[in-house]
Amino acid sequence: MISGIFENCIGSNDVETSLKYWAELGYKQVNGGQLAAAQAKLLYGYASNLTSLRLQNGNSSQHGLLRLMWWSEPRNQGLGSTLPMVVGSRWFASLTKDIYTIADAFTDDKSNGGDWIYTEPIRAIEVIGNQGKGLYNRFVGVREMFVIGSETRQAFFQRYNYNRPGYGTIDSSSLLGVSEGTHSSIVTANHSLSSFYTEVFGLVAIEENGKQSGYQNPSTRQTLMLEDGQEFYISAFSSPKVIAGVLQVYSPLYPTPDKREFAQPGSLGLSLFTYQVEDILEVRDRILASNATSVTPIVPNEFGEPSFGLVSPDGTYWVIVG
Repeated sequence: MISGIFENCIGSNDVETSLKYWAELGYKQVNGGQLAAAQAKLLYGYASNLTSLRLQNGNSSQHGLLRLMWWSEPRNQGLGSTLPMVVGSRWFASLTKDIYTIADAFTDDKSNGGDWIYTEPIRAIEVIGNQGKGLYNRFVGVREMFVIGSETRQAFFQRYNYNRPGYGTIDSSSLLGVSEGTHSSIVTANHSLSSFYTEVFGLVAIEENGKQSGYQNPSTRQTLMLEDGQEFYISAFSSPKVIAGVLQVYSPLYPTPDKREFAQPGSLGLSLFTYQVEDILEVRDRILASNATSVTPIVPNEFGEPSFGLVSPDGTYWVIVG
């Protein structure tokens, strides 16, 4: 059995600033560890001394955690200010209590020297909802926004007039009223390869996969910073055991730069997602029999947990944690 996305992993070169930022969003350190360069090479395919901290939001210990990774010699500067919809891009999303509190915080910080790219909150229509027709037939759906910083790529959303228990829990310790990561996204070039995530990882497809969306949807256009005519396919996959920790796979229907080298272990910024599994030997055997590449031996990660790395057919680096 496989978890939802277990960790969103972020390469950082400023531990104090990173911890201060994530504390505002409700994350606290729950583990820490180190790997020497040779050990890191075995698991991550990149040789550099590594110190990592695992951060947890409230009581959400099964999905949506963070792993902050300090490489003594980073591979590269990461995705940086790269816009969302390019091959190799990653981001993750969290539920918020009040999205305008989030927007105001980033606006104020940018006005005082903060280095952010962000979109204004915009109303997006949920499948279960409607646009709202008046005082007695109110909007059902979400508002959402996107934030890009030097070391983070995040979407935030707020629900209106409905709830999904278990899909985002906002702990009282979160000063900005932000949940754990509810879903994580990758951008790939060939959407047909996303079948790997059901056939090999054992995830479950959610609703209609391979759906086309993009510029035609005003909220999607603004949130993902799309230009005229830019469309994509999107599929979503969840663990068989939980509804959160969803993986979303996007594939642009137009040419984009390939930024995969800037979103892999050793890179700064958001550079890796992990899954937790109950039977790591069985999962690795299944992956070895697939068309995945660069499958590593099972070795202890920096927290002492059995882990292995792989590159999925779409070129995304993953780490599986036992």
